[in-house]
Amino acid sequence: MTELVLCESRDRVAVLTLNRPEKLNALNYALIDRLLDMLDRIET
Repeated sequence: MTELVLCESRDRVAVLTLNRPEKLNALNYALIDRLLDMLDRIET
């Protein structure tokens, strides 16, 4: 399974990229959960 949210750091700035091109990056519960998880990780 491909990663739903890609994370890249650029000079203390985190860039999160949605990665569901087959669904035009539409949000679903799995994507939202992963996005929230990534945001929690970045916050700490």
